[in-house]
Amino acid sequence: MRACLLLYFLISAPAAFSQTTRLEDLCQVFHLPDGKDTTTFIIFGSKTDLNIKKPLFLFRQGSLPMPFIHFVDGKYYLTAPFHFRDYRDEYHFVVIQKPGVRLVADSTFLNAYPQAIQQPNPPEEFVSKTYLANNHLDRYTAQCRQVLDYLVKQPWIDSQKVVFCGGSEGFTVGANLLANYPAPVTHAILFSGRTGRRFEHLIWQTRQQIDQGLLTSEEGQREIDKWYAVWEDICNHPTAIDKKIGDTYYAWHSFSRNNLANLLKIRIPLYIAYGTADEEMARELDMLPLEFIAQGKKNLTLKPYHQHDHQFFELKKDDKGSVVDKIYRGDEVTKDWMEWLRR
Repeated sequence: MRACLLLYFLISAPAAFSQTTRLEDLCQVFHLPDGKDTTTFIIFGSKTDLNIKKPLFLFRQGSLPMPFIHFVDGKYYLTAPFHFRDYRDEYHFVVIQKPGVRLVADSTFLNAYPQAIQQPNPPEEFVSKTYLANNHLDRYTAQCRQVLDYLVKQPWIDSQKVVFCGGSEGFTVGANLLANYPAPVTHAILFSGRTGRRFEHLIWQTRQQIDQGLLTSEEGQREIDKWYAVWEDICNHPTAIDKKIGDTYYAWHSFSRNNLANLLKIRIPLYIAYGTADEEMARELDMLPLEFIAQGKKNLTLKPYHQHDHQFFELKKDDKGSVVDKIYRGDEVTKDWMEWLRR
């Protein structure tokens, strides 16, 4: 059975969007006690920004243990799939750091990261035991609840408008948070996620290999049958962190809860964006309005982007259908959902 990548939903930035020689000018770092642990989060902007009362915008990143702040050539960079600074007058932007992941990464770490993360057993420096123990839906949902509960009590937060935004893995975190737990969120933006189970990806991937001629139908079906057996073992050990297939069983099981049921429970205005070239996600999200209509729900705004991929790169193809160029459109996508929030 082929080894799978540690995680396959990474919302990464095409560039670093803000830079400064002093970290405190870029963002404010907060630490909240959480039992024996600590929840760390950052608010974009300088300390003086906290004197201004603004609505809250909580952004939940995608998967993989990637630090959100980079320190390169003597400057700090905050990376994200969209420009926080373009909307800093409208919101306080908040990002929660994943447990066991360093807050700031230097150039040495960043240069080694792509290769290190693809190893069957990445070095502790890149994938820590603390990260693996906490990398599951329950922990991330609890983190969001804790940070939201803290922030809405602050005098510089306008709690009349609280936005949750999550992409890819953050899509699943958001669906779980907003459906099952009391939270002061008034608007939700989810993107590049799925309505089904994360584990389905491994079966879909195998089917793609069959269609591409990389596996015969017989080989592919044997592979799929193996995935069924793995899923049964995961379901028999749903919170195990010592059993892994790329990622821990706990992560696979928790992120493979059916998102559709959670999405249908959400009552606040919900905006979902996705690229049609992100085929695995798009085939599910294309059908989502049918479920909302059947339930008589009117709170969904669905926005597909033709020939955009998982990270909202627009794919340019030649007359044979081969991709010849990729143009980042994340800023245009962000502009659309910000305009939706203003309405």
